[in-house]
Amino acid sequence: MTTVYDVPADHLIRKVAEELRKRQEIKPPAWAAFAKTGVHKEMPPEDPDWWFIRAAAVLRRVYVDGPLGVERMRSFYGGNKNRGSKPNAFRKGSGSILRKALQQLEAAGLVIHDKTGRRVSPAGMAFLDSMAQEALANPPAPVPKRVKPVAEEPKKAETKKGGKAPKGEKAEKSDDAKGEKKPASKKGEGKKAEKLEGHKEKA
Repeated sequence: MTTVYDVPADHLIRKVAEELRKRQEIKPPAWAAFAKTGVHKEMPPEDPDWWFIRAAAVLRRVYVDGPLGVERMRSFYGGNKNRGSKPNAFRKGSGSILRKALQQLEAAGLVIHDKTGRRVSPAGMAFLDSMAQEALANPPAPVPKRVKPVAEEPKKAETKKGGKAPKGEKAEKSDDAKGEKKPASKKGEGKKAEKLEGHKEKA
């Protein structure tokens, strides 16, 4: 029989998330739209359905490593925090998100809470095993990679007063400057020639 251990985690989590979305007990709270998943993150998740994916991942984690508690699960969903010039340091994930997800899974009858911690219920185990068999038979399509658009370099507009001129204008100015200098040198040569002619006539 196919179990959770026979299927890649990402395939199973996506299948379970689709099924959890249909259950009334699993609903993202009002603050899920703008909450970070931990202090090590800079921005909230971009995926609008991230709550169902996190709930599916939590259910699988309880199946594999249970019984366990919220504090232990925080280390699974932690990461390195960027501290600027200091070395990165590990920070645990948000406990509020995990606690709320586990409470919703308990209300759905998929997780049991007792003295040892939280562990998967028989109904939750059967649910995950059936999802694993379905994911093995019909694996989900691969997630398309997000390609960042290449920003075009803005064209340099005509400069205002006091600004730098475009390259074309600089070239024209340099040519004009060169052209102005050449006649000046010719004028000097003409004066020298006139002086020489004057000396010859006197002689």
